Amino acid sequence: MKAPRLPRLRATLGLGLGLAAGASLAACPGGGTSVKPTGGDAVQVSLAEVGLEAASLDTTADPCADFYQFACGGWNAAAEIPADRARWGRMSEIDEEADVALHQILEDARAGKGGDDPVMQQLGAFYGSCMDEAGIEAAGLTGIQPMLDTIGKVKDKATLVAALIALHDAGINAAFAASSEADFTNSTQNVMWIESAGLGLPDRDYYFEADFAPKLDAYRAHLVRLFGLLGKDPKAAEAAAADTLALETELAKVTKTAVERRDITKMYNPHDAAALAKLTPGLDWNAYFAARGKPGLAKVIVASPAYFPRLDELMGGTPAKAWQSYLTARLVDRMAFALPKKFDEERFALTQALTGVAEQRPRHKRCIDAVGGALPEALGQPYVARMFPGDSKQAATDIVNAIAAAFERNLDGLTWMSPETKAKAKEKLASLEKMIGYPDTWRQYTFAVSPTNFAANVLAGDQFEVRRKFAQAGQPVDRDEWLMPAFIVNAYYNPLANNTALPAGILQPPFFGHDRGVAANAGGIGMVIGHELTHGFDDQGAQFDAQGNMSMWWQPADYEKFQAGGQCLVDQYGTFEALPGKFVNGQLTLGENIADVGGIKLAFHAYRALREAAAQRFVADGFTEDQQFFLGVGQAWCYEDREDEALQRLTTDPHSPPRWRVNGALRNLPEFRAAFACAEGAPMAPAQACEIW
Repeated sequence: MKAPRLPRLRATLGLGLGLAAGASLAACPGGGTSVKPTGGDAVQVSLAEVGLEAASLDTTADPCADFYQFACGGWNAAAEIPADRARWGRMSEIDEEADVALHQILEDARAGKGGDDPVMQQLGAFYGSCMDEAGIEAAGLTGIQPMLDTIGKVKDKATLVAALIALHDAGINAAFAASSEADFTNSTQNVMWIESAGLGLPDRDYYFEADFAPKLDAYRAHLVRLFGLLGKDPKAAEAAAADTLALETELAKVTKTAVERRDITKMYNPHDAAALAKLTPGLDWNAYFAARGKPGLAKVIVASPAYFPRLDELMGGTPAKAWQSYLTARLVDRMAFALPKKFDEERFALTQALTGVAEQRPRHKRCIDAVGGALPEALGQPYVARMFPGDSKQAATDIVNAIAAAFERNLDGLTWMSPETKAKAKEKLASLEKMIGYPDTWRQYTFAVSPTNFAANVLAGDQFEVRRKFAQAGQPVDRDEWLMPAFIVNAYYNPLANNTALPAGILQPPFFGHDRGVAANAGGIGMVIGHELTHGFDDQGAQFDAQGNMSMWWQPADYEKFQAGGQCLVDQYGTFEALPGKFVNGQLTLGENIADVGGIKLAFHAYRALREAAAQRFVADGFTEDQQFFLGVGQAWCYEDREDEALQRLTTDPHSPPRWRVNGALRNLPEFRAAFACAEGAPMAPAQACEIW
């Protein structure tokens, strides 16, 4: 299910520490600007023996000029973006390895090798229905026909709302989105949120910015073809596409930009029933929520107050036929994979135009994604059993604790923060809940799964999750709920619960491995953990206290200094040219940049503490352990993007491009400068660096 566009502040990594103190280490010689290790005897080993890759390096590059090129140049030169991918990198490699395991699990389940295990039976039926292309062709549009019929009945506001309810219950957020989330000012309780949604293009800027004009044209052509596939003659298809695009453009005009959505104080706008009625006089919210099982809500948070009055006008002033076209496009595009091949191929044609991919992903991989989307914790169970050794959870927990300890020590050394604010920061750090690997209790999926009807299964899975989340409004928050499946290659921090999760999927090389050196693991998974912990103290996370409530726990003077440090990063990252003439948006990426800089620093000091008493220091192909740490950081972020994908991410992604996640963060760390003996004024050692944590 595609998540609603709600103000979910959980910050994700988009990429990896592992501190196996007893790791097996060994040797090889080689390039690199070596610094003599301090303390202990030097043991010569190879990069491979500490878990790093000599072939990924470009030793002709100067690490003090472009460390990303130095660490990843060899990898980038050899890498080819697969024809079915818009981007390829180290997380993609882990994804592929995970897919191999998940594929085998699902094929076993499909073949009945799970025996009487109800989880394996459910997985096998869902996966089997997805792989049954002949059955999907034979079913045609029957799986979505009831919703098409509901859309076809739209003639006024009442019938329009009925159609929106049907789509929203299936996770198709046409016109707007509504779901529960923790209350910013009472984080123990879930509350209903409503927000703008329903655009067919990746971002509102696609409708207005000249850079995206070709994408807008491609979308218009896609809509014409889509309505043609649904049986409209060419003239009617053109009219339906024009109506859809005109309506989406009006919605886009009042949709917040990606940067505006990062201002969380302006996202939190509580409304009671009377205020909601005033906001949208023609939209009966009581009837909408009652129809979805939540009547009489006393409090609703409106994330975009300017959006809904305009939506109300459009609901009353746009012809019913245009609404029918728009809702049909949203439904069919969302369900295309579960429909006959011609719809799936047409949806892929749009994907090609937007991202530059050349080929569709193999069906079995997309079916893995479909099963994982509908039954994430069911699929997580056999994945963990096969792929996550029993001692991995404790090893990762030890790493998290080591980095949290480094954070506390780091707080003590901050000269710009008062003792009062430090005490509050330590309280928040001490209250942080760390969730490692997988949930203690697996979620049960109580909807029926058909072995032959894929479209019905997709809708049932989406409806189950949407209704589960919707029902949480007005109920206590479950702080132990996992927001990512165990097999995902990612991690997150949720400021509303003050917890962080490190799924089993990311605890793999080049982020984590039992046979890797401490420094390499610390640069990989340690950076990930430090990154997520620092999200609790980035420009958004810093506005939430130890209990997850939005409150000002800072001394005013300290907060001003914190904001000044953030502005330094905004200005600095805004100078990084990611594409010719296109620069990183320092305001959009601020939270992730704070987390990158702070996370690497924390991981470095955790690694140093873990190695402080070591009797030996390992020099790998001429690289000291400090240098190995930074190579571990760099080699976790080797990536290639297609140009269309890179442009989209510059507009929508709160993470900086991989090159600048590495170079941007490391150029601000004196520990990096010392490790590679960079002279002041070098690109990786600018005279003015930014420091917060």
